[in-house]
Amino acid sequence: MEKLKRNKEYAKNKKQNRQKGITLIALVITIIVLLILAAVSIATLTGENGILSKANTAKEETQREDAKEQAKLDIAAYVTEDLANGGDGSITNEKIKEILTGKDYVKEKEGNPGDDSFISKNGQEIPYSELYGKIGETGGSLPSTTETMPYLPSSDFSQKEGTTLETGLVIVDKAGNSYVWIEVPKSIYKNTEYTTNVDNGATTPADSTDYTNIEKVLQNYAKDYRENGYSDEWKSEAQSGLASKEDYDNLKNKMLKSVYENGGFWIGQYEMGTNTIRTEESKDTPTDAVCKEGAYPYNWVTCSQAQEKASEMKSGEYESSLMFGIQWDLVMKHIETKKGKEKTELNSDSTSWGNYKNATFTVTKGEYSTDNGQTFKDVTEEEGQKYTKPSSKSVLLTTGAEVEENGKKRKK
Repeated sequence: MEKLKRNKEYAKNKKQNRQKGITLIALVITIIVLLILAAVSIATLTGENGILSKANTAKEETQREDAKEQAKLDIAAYVTEDLANGGDGSITNEKIKEILTGKDYVKEKEGNPGDDSFISKNGQEIPYSELYGKIGETGGSLPSTTETMPYLPSSDFSQKEGTTLETGLVIVDKAGNSYVWIEVPKSIYKNTEYTTNVDNGATTPADSTDYTNIEKVLQNYAKDYRENGYSDEWKSEAQSGLASKEDYDNLKNKMLKSVYENGGFWIGQYEMGTNTIRTEESKDTPTDAVCKEGAYPYNWVTCSQAQEKASEMKSGEYESSLMFGIQWDLVMKHIETKKGKEKTELNSDSTSWGNYKNATFTVTKGEYSTDNGQTFKDVTEEEGQKYTKPSSKSVLLTTGAEVEENGKKRKK
């Protein structure tokens, strides 16, 4: 009996020791798991891409944009006053330095503002090239107002002689590609006609990254040229030329931010063209895309291919792409306000000035094709050096071709 009792006690003690061992192992594992979780939490909060780091980056970016926007407004105010006083409104780096000296958003520091940039009161460096386009080595800039601030995409561009904001500002790069400024007044974002009691619920945008309200205000401003229920959304690569919704949204948001900050955007003065005739047989052969007068239409091309060619025309930090729907609406609004076109002529029947199958006009300069772009003929080879397009016949024209229609001359 004594032996049996000792055996029971031994078994009991062994079981207790085993339980203590298991408990100790579980405790160690729990501590390890807690340490791992703590490390992950700390990394999430404080790591290079952590929440705190991202929040700090966003704060700094907002502060930088605020200082940048204030500087732009001060520069625009100077230009407006200079023009009103009979000046030419020109801007140089030296003039920007003078304008920013003593401003409360500029950090008090010797040598600040500098010759090419300034340091904001929060310590961010902002190049003058971001405030008023790219300032060339010899100075110079584009005309501007408090409503719109056109910029030069790079030092390759210059203002086309004789063009103005009132008549249509045009810039040209060294290769001869030309672009027209589409003005979108900055005051529309605070205009109650577009921000209060409106169908799409738009309100004044909080800043340049409030993409939803920026787009809604633009829609209200150009509502006469937008079909009910239409929205700029990614459907497919075939429809937009972009591979994913993320690519589409990112590019559209960059566009909205730029339009908001600058009061407009650039579009090609002519449709995308090429120096080489593209036929159905040669459609798979890559050709250079250009935006200049006298080019052949860049036909036999898919939406994705067109987007690829458009993106290749980017300059410096500025991207290029096919237009979004809202940009087309804004172009129509610009033509209405700057060129005096009637709304009905723009959104219902533009056959009197567009190249339509049922329109008739006489080509006096350029080349034309009556076989869908397989061949082109110069009007100077025609008798009388002109070609009259019959009604109900399709004709392709080289970019910038000149025509006579109802006794008026214009470019097509």
